[in-house]
Amino acid sequence: MLHPVYYIILFIITFFSYLEISNNGLKATIKVPYIIICSLLIFLAGIRVAQGADYWPYYRIYLNINKYITWNKIFNADIEVSYALISKILGYFKMPFFLLLFIYALISISLKTYTYYKYSPYPMLSLIYFFMPNYFFSDCGHIRQAASIALCLFSYQYIEKRKLVKFLLCIFIGYYFHKTTLIFIPAYWIAKFKISTFNCILIVVFAILISPFKPYLIFENLFSNISSDIISEATGGFYSYRSLEGTGWGLNDFVKLIFLVILLLNDNYICKTTSDKNYMMIRNLIITHYFIYYSLRENSIFSIRLPAAYGDFWSILIAMIVKYCNKSYKYFYYYFFILYFYLMSWRMWPNSVHLGFDKMSNIFNENINIKKFIPQEFANDN
Repeated sequence: MLHPVYYIILFIITFFSYLEISNNGLKATIKVPYIIICSLLIFLAGIRVAQGADYWPYYRIYLNINKYITWNKIFNADIEVSYALISKILGYFKMPFFLLLFIYALISISLKTYTYYKYSPYPMLSLIYFFMPNYFFSDCGHIRQAASIALCLFSYQYIEKRKLVKFLLCIFIGYYFHKTTLIFIPAYWIAKFKISTFNCILIVVFAILISPFKPYLIFENLFSNISSDIISEATGGFYSYRSLEGTGWGLNDFVKLIFLVILLLNDNYICKTTSDKNYMMIRNLIITHYFIYYSLRENSIFSIRLPAAYGDFWSILIAMIVKYCNKSYKYFYYYFFILYFYLMSWRMWPNSVHLGFDKMSNIFNENINIKKFIPQEFANDN
């Protein structure tokens, strides 16, 4: 099971989420605890040892970047530029690997939680969705994509304000954290589409119907006709995963369908009654997530990695549904989502042991040799 410390955090967030629901979303009542909890999550992600799916691969890459890659080769390394650059800077000052984890956690978690607080009517409820389980798999696991997704979330404010240059700047920076950021570019225009509830249903049904035809193979022709350096780099990742098959329909798909049904049942009512223009824009992004996810179901990597930036807006949309739905169902949906989060923590038990989150393993309670985590060999020294 998850270490008790993580459950204590979950209980605390749940308590404050109930307070904000009871106070009808008065953010002033939860601002200080919200900042404290977010800071704690950053701290725990930064000091962890042997926790997360990619911990040891990232650790070895950190050492190897300093050992084999010179400064003038950073943009040609087989890793995202941001990871190579941060690794080289930290290695130059002989900083331990933990600091790199902390920097990534600071970028990803702070940008995500800032966006939740800004746009969610119930930030604590959004924080629970983020914490269980994205925090463990993304921000304490696939840290490069977590940072890129955070920049996509952060860029939403420029979608709302229609500031295209600033939006594209966020995407450009996010690309150098993870190449999948490119798929979020259409979000700037998709968010403003006027899509009815019925058309949302048609979009999802269409995605399911075309999935057996493997629509992602269209990108083969696209990549072959584009010579841009950025696109050519993304091509490498595409061809690495194009042959992977999907895993079929499972529990994750069932849960996604339940969430989709909840959204569609309340969508028409919310669109007619709410004055929050961000609802429809964020709903459009979630429908886009479903379209990409289901249309790419024949590929196990594409269907998970590519729509991730859109899917993270569920953290905000869940709170919007609870806030703007018919008041008769407000607490019903709130308790349903809370139950889901706790069931998710139960389902995570096998994975938590495998990923090391059943222990509070960090730099303070592990008997580690600090020199092991500091680069000792440098490419420029040879």
